[in-house]
Amino acid sequence: MYGKLILLIVALSTVLVGYGQSAKVLDLANGWEIQVGDQSVYESQAMGNNAWKPVKVGTNWETQGLADYNGIAWYRLRVVIPSSLRERNPPIQGLRLALGKIDDNDRTYLNGREIGRTTGYNEAREYIISYDQIRWDAENVLAVRVDDGAGYGGMMSGPYVLGGSPKLSTMLTLESHQPPTILSGFDKTMVAKSVQFRLAAPVEALTGILRTRVVNTYTKALVFQKTQPMYIGRKAKQTYFYELKLGGEGAYRADYVFKTDTDSVSYSTLIAYHAKPRTGEHLTYPVVAQQVPAKTEAFPLEHIQFSGFLQQRLDANLYQRLLNIDEQGILEGFYNRPGKQTWVGEYPGKYLHAASRVWRYSHSARLKTQMDRVVDILIGTQLENGYLGTYAPKDYWTAWDVWAHKYDMLGLLSYYAATGHQPALETSKRVGDLLIRTFGIGPGQLNIVETGEHVGMASASVLEPMTELYRYTGEKKYLDFCRYILQAYESPKGPKLISTLNTLGRVDKTANGKAYEMLSNLVGIVKLYQLTGEANLLAATEKAWQDIVAYKLYITGTASSHELFQPDGVLPAENKDSMGEGCVTTTWLQFNQLLYALTGEGKYMDEIEKTVYNHLFAAENPQTGCVSYYTALSGKKPYRCTIFAHCCLASVPRGFAITPEFVYTKNRDNGLTINIYSAGQMQDTVVTRNGNKVPLDMVISSRFPAEGRATILLKPARTSSFKLALRVPAWARNFRATVKGKSLTEMPGIAVPGQYLTLEQLWEPNTVIEVTFDLNPQLLDGGASYPGLVALKNGPQVLAIDQSLNPTLTDLRDVTLESAEVVAQLPAQLPKGWVGTQLYKVQGQVGGKPIELIAVPYAEAGQTGADLTVWLRKSN
Repeated sequence: MYGKLILLIVALSTVLVGYGQSAKVLDLANGWEIQVGDQSVYESQAMGNNAWKPVKVGTNWETQGLADYNGIAWYRLRVVIPSSLRERNPPIQGLRLALGKIDDNDRTYLNGREIGRTTGYNEAREYIISYDQIRWDAENVLAVRVDDGAGYGGMMSGPYVLGGSPKLSTMLTLESHQPPTILSGFDKTMVAKSVQFRLAAPVEALTGILRTRVVNTYTKALVFQKTQPMYIGRKAKQTYFYELKLGGEGAYRADYVFKTDTDSVSYSTLIAYHAKPRTGEHLTYPVVAQQVPAKTEAFPLEHIQFSGFLQQRLDANLYQRLLNIDEQGILEGFYNRPGKQTWVGEYPGKYLHAASRVWRYSHSARLKTQMDRVVDILIGTQLENGYLGTYAPKDYWTAWDVWAHKYDMLGLLSYYAATGHQPALETSKRVGDLLIRTFGIGPGQLNIVETGEHVGMASASVLEPMTELYRYTGEKKYLDFCRYILQAYESPKGPKLISTLNTLGRVDKTANGKAYEMLSNLVGIVKLYQLTGEANLLAATEKAWQDIVAYKLYITGTASSHELFQPDGVLPAENKDSMGEGCVTTTWLQFNQLLYALTGEGKYMDEIEKTVYNHLFAAENPQTGCVSYYTALSGKKPYRCTIFAHCCLASVPRGFAITPEFVYTKNRDNGLTINIYSAGQMQDTVVTRNGNKVPLDMVISSRFPAEGRATILLKPARTSSFKLALRVPAWARNFRATVKGKSLTEMPGIAVPGQYLTLEQLWEPNTVIEVTFDLNPQLLDGGASYPGLVALKNGPQVLAIDQSLNPTLTDLRDVTLESAEVVAQLPAQLPKGWVGTQLYKVQGQVGGKPIELIAVPYAEAGQTGADLTVWLRKSN
């Protein structure tokens, strides 16, 4: 969400007005000014008065000369705070600051010292400024750093006041940093727990009652409760300790309520967990067949294994990312509602969607234990009516609430498919039933597209899990709800996805062009088409795909700038352009996976390969597992490991998780297909020409993507006739295949780039197929966004210049690329700790002088934090 940088500087006159019955406040609603830029100096008083322009608060900045700005902005004011605002013997030694709603996120400072931060555009900001931070009767600097991701940005609505009586929830926060105690065995265990009282400013005395209740979220049983008076002050303890005995299966939630005579503050946290045993686990399959079945399907993940480059990246995703997931961060919003950000509810579902697949493939016991725990805790937070979101009741079904329920169902249904755990299915059904009761055209029901973001596309994307819920239950009401969503698309305030795509065929002209949410709907539309066979559904998705590939796709297989599909050919690729959102990359991959399975066409696999080997792998640091929200083609990759306000940290691992599903695929009617020439092996069955099934072991030896060569060993249990389809990549040249030394590709037109070479014959045990092809290094034109620049591509991989590997380069923008010739180098030249083995020498110029450049795959560049670029000057 970090695009163009804006500084809004506020110089305001101070006006004393009455507040309530006795308190006085400063009115901060007028006199604002703006200046472009972003530096740490903006937090402090060391700021000049040059180049300021008037601007209003209480509205967005787009309508005030800052159209299309998305990114970091600073609001700042200089204000004299009169000592008359300082009360005698107040309950809290501080002033209340109200800043209203800010789009999207803020960090607020006084005199260079942070006083608070909030995530979410619809959250009212209220902070406490401690008396000792204030320069009384002198100038103070109040600075608000605003992050805007997309759409409107700014300080959107008031009130804007300093002073007055603060809410208890503003001045006091209850919190606990203890991890949940892991229980085991049959006997109860004594556990010691605590809760901290954190004050925003010092108090002389604060008295009240603390109520503690502990509930087993699975059984709903109250297992502990205690009420006692509490005294909070400068000399009082700030931590409350207690002990209790716990035992039995389930997750144990502690609910704390501190109440004074006039107000109260509450907090809930998970204090213990006892695993529920899993017995009789098994794969579960849909009970409803598709009306339009896929032509290809994934081999069972349990029956495939990779090695080499691909396995290295899959391992990094497992060990560096999934096993290091912040469990409290992804679950806390469910047991301590409301969550800390408006879309925090998507995290556990995304995690489960990825982890269920990775566990099936990796057989990791650690991942299974972690995954079971997340499932148990999540299920235990579902309310009796089926609600499984992170919002307070007053905010149900606003913003991202339906969106979060979508991911609840996707994650739980993925877990159910992998394990057969019935509570996961039942929880999903309760969510689905609640949605059916809430949304529709009946009396009192809501229109689903009027309850979510981006012209309703966020909420309407629940279409995908509803198709899955129908397939796994056979209950027609879920299919009927899918049809209702199609109707809602075309309602007056709806996104009109089907009609617009089928008429205009442009994704940037459909709804508001929001890439992630639109692709999420397209995934659901493909799945619904397979259930109904309605041709207009498939037509809309195909037109969207064609438009994206032709005009909206970066050379690395992603889309979006500032999270939007841009006009044709507009593909800016710097960090300031917020390009290649990780969620878009993953969902684009899912969309292509569905279309490939449905049609078996190579064009979809070309896009899949491009995305996986470039932008997907680039978005996750193989050394640390950290993920970049946006991954630019120039500059640093802004990797971050914290889950807070980082949806892509949960999305990108899902892209890794589905990759094993399409490397080798099973043809529904006959044989198998090799789509990507990764080293690996498979043990399963395939359908033969006569419709029987034959056990088949397959082993592929290769160094792909570093080399264009693969040796395929087929070991059917008996000599059998079936199809073996070999993908001929669109970028490849001189594709050759031999069986037992006999060439199968001598005739022209046999191996066509972008299509499949299909071999149907009798296959004997231990048959060897040799496949070779040229990686075909080539220069890619920079297009309208980068005229006069080129990028270098080798096989499926875009290459990049990493400054840490080219230490003599001071400015990557000065580099000219001489040709597309690449010379592989020994990996020993790479620095210690570098993940990856590919290294290439290419010829270039700097300042008219020749220079040897070191290039590496874009997917691996920048892993040490250095600047990189894929776009280089084109030689004359």
